[in-house]
Amino acid sequence: MKRLGLVRALKGALVFMAVMTAVCYLEIFPDRIMMAGKMYGMEWMVVPGIAAVSLSAVPIVIALVLFWRICTEIGRDNSFCHKNARWLGGIGFCAMVDTGYCAIGTVTIELLAGSSLWVLGMAVCVVGVAIAMASFLLSHLVLKAADMKAENDLTI
Repeated sequence: MKRLGLVRALKGALVFMAVMTAVCYLEIFPDRIMMAGKMYGMEWMVVPGIAAVSLSAVPIVIALVLFWRICTEIGRDNSFCHKNARWLGGIGFCAMVDTGYCAIGTVTIELLAGSSLWVLGMAVCVVGVAIAMASFLLSHLVLKAADMKAENDLTI
């Protein structure tokens, strides 16, 4: 795949992920929280629950913006640069923040409602840690490649 085709595919996938995230946070999650509030007799927790879940979208949006910037740099044929390494580290940090927030939310739901959602919550946490580890690893590798590229540019 050529560079511009890759960038278009990555940005297309990113837009798809952004739309799916918006659908989840605007439609699915509030609906599920309202249903759970009625099922467990905790209607008083619906509005705080929706607010708490909505707060978890902030690191996701930041990570999507950082990924868009990385795709833009790849499109400029500047894949291995210090900016991309820093932005990959930022994506890893966002993944860790969101994973910690999800873990706290999962424990809170388990304590308040005794729900079996903790299994799903822990699975999301495992995926979040995997994303963070991959981002930190890629950040390190891109930084090393950027340093090697800068060194090669000086010798020519």
